[in-house]
Amino acid sequence: MGSRKRSTHGRQTMTTDYAQWARRTCGALLRMMLQAGLLLCLGWAAAMADEGTKDAIPSEYAGKIMPMGMRDDPKARVAGKDLYDGTVNPEVNCARCHGSDGKPTKLGKGAHDLSDPTEGAKHSDAEWFWRLSEKKPGSKMPGFKDKLSEEQRWQVITYLRTLAQAGR
Repeated sequence: MGSRKRSTHGRQTMTTDYAQWARRTCGALLRMMLQAGLLLCLGWAAAMADEGTKDAIPSEYAGKIMPMGMRDDPKARVAGKDLYDGTVNPEVNCARCHGSDGKPTKLGKGAHDLSDPTEGAKHSDAEWFWRLSEKKPGSKMPGFKDKLSEEQRWQVITYLRTLAQAGR
């Protein structure tokens, strides 16, 4: 009779030990899964933050529009291409990072694909002019307002608009 009690007690201890182990293990797994899910959500939110928010265009650039007739002027497009390619001013060579066809190069990792029609369509003239003029915080692209005249910046934008059309 005494041995039966021990055996029952032994089984109860074994069952209790297993239950405690299972609770600890399941709890640890659940915590790890929750942490992984949280990290995944945070990563997704960070990736979408750039997509969902637009910086307010500074007042000095807000409302800027391309000069009349420049958008369809073939001479402006050619001048813009020469500026974009760095032919006119080697310090301004957009093609180095954005590619001669608008598709980012290895050097321009993270640069916008300027041949993508949706990329071209989602930005106003004022936004293009602002981003070409001023350095964007957090990016490698410098501002060019000290290297290009206002007319030259518009010429580059005229050319950029053709890259997006060619990418269709």
